[in-house]
Amino acid sequence: MSITPAAPSDPATSNDSSAKSRRILRIILALFCFEIGLILLMLPWTLLWDRNYFLSLNVSAQRLMLSSYVRGGVSGLGLVNLWFAASETVRLIRGRS
Repeated sequence: MSITPAAPSDPATSNDSSAKSRRILRIILALFCFEIGLILLMLPWTLLWDRNYFLSLNVSAQRLMLSSYVRGGVSGLGLVNLWFAASETVRLIRGRS
């Protein structure tokens, strides 16, 4: 009885399936980063941000979160996510790993 796992019947097939699964995961990552980037870019400048129930409970936190500096920082994180999504998409199109 052997402890080592059995070798796959066709190594080329297992390589193709792992490459496809990596590509699918990278597409999902790019879409996720794009979506989060858009949300982080736009949300601080909407009424949803201004009228947050939880911030109304704490006045000092409300002042901080309504500051233009904090809003700009959150939007900056959104831009970083969008940039990462764009670079990942370019890498996927060019076929690099």
